[in-house]
Amino acid sequence: MAATLELFDGSTTINFLGTTYRATLPVDFDPPPVATAIAGTFLRGLTYRPRTISFDLTVTGASLSDLRTRIRDLDAMLVRAQERQALAQGTLVVLKVQLGNTDTDDISYRVLMGAHTLPRDLLQEPKLSSGFASVRGRLSLLCEPLGRLASVSVASDTLENEQDGANVNYMDITGIGGVEAALAQIKIVPSSGSGKLWVARRSGSRRTDDLFLQGEEESSIVQGTTPDGAGSDLDFASNGADTTNFAITSAGLVASLAWENNSGGLQSLKTTYTNTGYFAYQIAGGSLPRGLFRVLARVKVDILNNTSNNWQHMAFALGYSFGAASRTPADGDEVRLAADATWEILDLGEINIPPHAIPDGFTAPALELRIYAVWDPGGASVTLGNTEDLVWYIDYLFLLPIDEGAVIVSGLASGDRVLIDSVSDTPGVYVLNASDVVQKFASFVGRPFGLGPEDTRLYALIQHGNSDPSTITLTVTPTYVPRLVGV
Repeated sequence: MAATLELFDGSTTINFLGTTYRATLPVDFDPPPVATAIAGTFLRGLTYRPRTISFDLTVTGASLSDLRTRIRDLDAMLVRAQERQALAQGTLVVLKVQLGNTDTDDISYRVLMGAHTLPRDLLQEPKLSSGFASVRGRLSLLCEPLGRLASVSVASDTLENEQDGANVNYMDITGIGGVEAALAQIKIVPSSGSGKLWVARRSGSRRTDDLFLQGEEESSIVQGTTPDGAGSDLDFASNGADTTNFAITSAGLVASLAWENNSGGLQSLKTTYTNTGYFAYQIAGGSLPRGLFRVLARVKVDILNNTSNNWQHMAFALGYSFGAASRTPADGDEVRLAADATWEILDLGEINIPPHAIPDGFTAPALELRIYAVWDPGGASVTLGNTEDLVWYIDYLFLLPIDEGAVIVSGLASGDRVLIDSVSDTPGVYVLNASDVVQKFASFVGRPFGLGPEDTRLYALIQHGNSDPSTITLTVTPTYVPRLVGV
């Protein structure tokens, strides 16, 4: 097919490669101005600004009156472009450009405003009196910096709330066109679950990093400070592959850390913050998934053989060891659960991996993630009866990548669907009903993100309580709009 160069406002098209409007090629595609963020000698970010696309344009009419009408039609289109941008109403005017083959490959540049410059001698004799109804001027269009290709639909994929065997909490999107991140709409339909939803992306070679750790994959469970208030009457116990009554966990295995009262009587417990031990997870220096992450842990706490509310004093906290550097949590770092004996995904906080820079040509040490079992009654006096045990459990850990784009939605009700939208002129995160009708803006942190331009992996997890995570599914349906700097 022939090339494309035309203005379109949703209903009317002005073709600049026809006989009424005829562009003189080539078109000047000035590169978009760029604002850069520099740290030292390193580029840390850039922002494209609106660009100018311009070309010489000859307008021809059947008569002088018709010529005037054609010029006014073009000017009216430019006014509509400006008004619709300013008011954020109506179909935005776009410049469609295509250098080859098929109309589906049109690149659309949104027009912010335009100017049609006419020759200075337009009103001079003998041009008007001769009846010569053709005039050559220049059209300059201030446009969005990046051009958009046609929207691409991706087949839905069903994710599970874990990674175990064939069950995974991610989908891969490959062959994403364009040279900048594509704008995207990502619809997520959970089979069940409520409260909180985590969604993130990871692209390029980093998308295959191992970010999921099963609880039973710990390298060790380390004894900390006993939580008893006097003496050493509590016994430390751990199980790195606990199978007792855990059919509702990933692969039916968890890791557990316990302090058991086998003293034969009532045991007073500490009234202050105590790190009672930690689960250690080793990631080899050569396998570090570099970037910024939030550490999500599916965990629960229980006081076996106890019906009191003392479980509320049990919590988890994040620490690490990296070479000679380490971090041990302190009072205030702990994250508590909402219920006793109920599995919950906790956000334990943020970690940069590696925690400090590694010089070129040198080897990174292993990173040991340490998930601490915390006892913190906040000054309250608590006793533990004979045969009662304090137990902390971990089903799995997930490193949620947040440096390329992530959204954490809260306040979801059962049956809610979520749309993460960076395509619309008002980007946002929305709650949908079962008919995909928009109900409200979602409560979320982060921002709507795009896909690519490299192959991209999408991750998702939802809060779901005491259900087997392999039975909790999230149907993810992405569509995206590839973007280009040039043509």
